[in-house]
Amino acid sequence: MNKILYWSPFTSKVATVKSVINSVEAINKYLNDKYKAVILDAVNEWHDYAQELNEKNIDVIHLNKNSIFNSFKKDGFIKSRIAYFYIFFKSLIPLHNHLTSKKPKYLIIHLITSLPLLMFIFKNYETKLILRVSGLPKMTFIRKIIWKLSSKKIYKITCPTQDTFSDLSKFSFLKDKLVVLKDPIIKCSEIQKSKSKDLILSPSIKKIVSEKDFFLSIGRFTKQKNFIFYLKCIPEILKLNKDLYFLFIGQGEDEEIFFKTAKELNISERIIVIKNTDNVHYFMKKSNCLVLTSLWEDPGFVLVEAGYNNCQVITSDCPNGPKEIINDDGGYLFKSNNSASFLMSIDNFLKDSKSKRVSKKIKLKKRLKSFTFFHHSLVLRKILV
Repeated sequence: MNKILYWSPFTSKVATVKSVINSVEAINKYLNDKYKAVILDAVNEWHDYAQELNEKNIDVIHLNKNSIFNSFKKDGFIKSRIAYFYIFFKSLIPLHNHLTSKKPKYLIIHLITSLPLLMFIFKNYETKLILRVSGLPKMTFIRKIIWKLSSKKIYKITCPTQDTFSDLSKFSFLKDKLVVLKDPIIKCSEIQKSKSKDLILSPSIKKIVSEKDFFLSIGRFTKQKNFIFYLKCIPEILKLNKDLYFLFIGQGEDEEIFFKTAKELNISERIIVIKNTDNVHYFMKKSNCLVLTSLWEDPGFVLVEAGYNNCQVITSDCPNGPKEIINDDGGYLFKSNNSASFLMSIDNFLKDSKSKRVSKKIKLKKRLKSFTFFHHSLVLRKILV
């Protein structure tokens, strides 16, 4: 049995974490005749996912059981950088020892990739290294140097979208390594199960979700999701439809400015915030549409999930993925961070006939088959030789 190790240490609960779990699950379900995927826990960052991983029979290898990682805060630029350095130096020797002693067939790296890349530059391991890009990376001077020096040691570089593949193809030292591998986002059985699952909500929120028209947005309250831009447009959106509500699912460092902005705009009574849920499908099926105002995505987990749930999608044309999926006929696109274009897309959505909306939903859903667990495993089988 060929062992595949996943290296993806994280400081906050980002979409990549879910992508790793899904990819491991897909391998162990559909490629278990030849491969077994395991997660590397660098500094006990996977602690909060122990129950989920156990339920899915996913094995975890702990490189540092005696870690203080979960005892200090990691929010903000400085604290997150301290966490990165802690992971780097705490995991260096344990990761090296594991690769040299256990000699796994593959090491797939997602986050904080500088550590394994530097290790492979200076050491010839028997393990094949796969760099899995999550979001279009900024090709800074340091990153370019590290990638160029390690390129001969990298077996493959997987890109979540065709756009990212095209962008990275501009670098000659990467071109022959690149392959498109879309994230395993859609698990059909999980979505079917969610249909019969009701949620415990406050009476006021339940009334709005059940009886009112509302737009849905999901994601961390960060610069990337661009929720402040969205809030500033809501007074104009309410002029188009005064009965709308706006439901946000998420939390993050921009929460304070989010609520302050909503209050200043006098729209607080139209804003509903749910910090987290284990069933986004429930809200997607109830909402009028998903609104994605991000400055960048690759490709956007909630966009894919919404489309598969027959939820209409209004999204920015940000790099690198939404436009590729939505195109001109699968939803409503607007110019990223452009309020006039955004309001026009909202207006078009509200005025479109039911048949036109249904046509967009059907075309979008057909495109999303490549984001299933099964399709992900088929592409991986071709990569893993």
